[in-house]
Amino acid sequence: MTSDANPDAFLALLTQSLITDAQHDAVLAHPETATLPPLPSPAHALAWMRMRGLVTEEQQDAALERLEAATPPDPNLGDAESTAFDADDLVELAGRGITHEAIESLYKDGLIDAEMRDEALQQTPILGTVPAAPAIALAWLVTEGLLEKEDYEATRAQVANEPAFAMAAERQRIVAEAQVLIDADEQAVRAWRNQAQRTRRVGAWKFILTVLVVAGGLGWYIFAPASVPACDASSTRKTLNSLMIRAAMDVRMRNLDPSSRSSIQTPSVSSMREVGYRKPERVRGCVALMKQGDSTESMAYTIGPASPKGDEMVVRGADVAIVEARFGHLDADGKPLYNAEPIGREAMEKAFREGAAPLSMRSSPARERLRQRADSGLLTRDPDRSREIAEIELTGPCKAAEGGVGHVCPLVIEYNDRLLGALSGSGDNTIPVTGEFTFVQDNGNWRMSEDFAQTFMRKVVEARMNSLGVMDAAMPATQPLPPPVPPSRQSR
Repeated sequence: MTSDANPDAFLALLTQSLITDAQHDAVLAHPETATLPPLPSPAHALAWMRMRGLVTEEQQDAALERLEAATPPDPNLGDAESTAFDADDLVELAGRGITHEAIESLYKDGLIDAEMRDEALQQTPILGTVPAAPAIALAWLVTEGLLEKEDYEATRAQVANEPAFAMAAERQRIVAEAQVLIDADEQAVRAWRNQAQRTRRVGAWKFILTVLVVAGGLGWYIFAPASVPACDASSTRKTLNSLMIRAAMDVRMRNLDPSSRSSIQTPSVSSMREVGYRKPERVRGCVALMKQGDSTESMAYTIGPASPKGDEMVVRGADVAIVEARFGHLDADGKPLYNAEPIGREAMEKAFREGAAPLSMRSSPARERLRQRADSGLLTRDPDRSREIAEIELTGPCKAAEGGVGHVCPLVIEYNDRLLGALSGSGDNTIPVTGEFTFVQDNGNWRMSEDFAQTFMRKVVEARMNSLGVMDAAMPATQPLPPPVPPSRQSR
């Protein structure tokens, strides 16, 4: 991200063809434009426009696609891609409360110096989609390496030894909360390093099995629900074995190290069993064990028609937690016991996805194309399952929230975590995110509660810790209250 102040960052977006003349005019007409602070880069301008609804993610993506398809090549493509990538990062930070306001608060409280403040302002959005979070911002400065660990530790020691006064209590609260996040990050890195080899061997397999689709694998047409093959039928086993062979070939073809290709073993599947059968959709939910060498992992898959009214059967990879929730709570007629009343399943999922969209760590179109080029073509991937939030399922009934405002629903979310994927080198890692989330009604429509962003990101972090074997990482409360100011000590 460029650190040079840009006197007209919005004009730069127009020059890079990331926005149109009409969108630039909308910026000039916006009531906040005249009061904006100096923007450190065009990326900050684009992020602000996205948060103010003046440009959407889809419009940003479409602009990049037009630039990439231009003939002859557009000379602004490189700058535009950098701006868009940086804007994505800024929007993600905005959803965590890591903003100019949070950085200025740290400076005002004496937790960072002016030089650190100025550098951090270059890397953070001018406003957020959630309230400013100084503690999260301080932890981010440390874990991202902007603030030297030695400098942070010196400040931490100073704060711990300060005499009791009002500002000291606030400083101590911020540092204590930041330290919890820093400890969790360090635990995650240590756990990842300890398990990196195992993750490379099994984690990538598990992800491939989760998102791929083997269409027509069973090879016959079915006309009655009772004819859906059993989870442990010989035809199902044959299909899964074929899938494993193709998955192994896919990984070998994408492995750039010839010496290690021979060590990639083909997994085997055993202990196949049914979790449940949803009769209206004619879909079985199944789980099994996938073994590769001396490592064994649980896996899940479904068997059902390739299309709602079709007769051709298809085996699809699935997430274990989703299958157990979706197929493990059915009535005698094979219908779900939990339907998100009074919200409704469709409205619940729509509200959740809309609430999570600003928090997305999505890949840009250019990055997605790089991922696609790495695919061998042997495996067919389900685009819906490749989304950051692949699946959402209820694990129990929704209940009225305390105070009677809204309803709380227990959910499990299949989350394709690109951060863990970057650590493991497998592209994405699928983790189940579980928790209770509050839905409120607004003018007849359902939306997520005001604390959703903090709650969801907290649950994602907890799921990451669990996936890395860090089971005891304490997380700060969503909205921690400052401790009471201790009584002043009398001078002697």
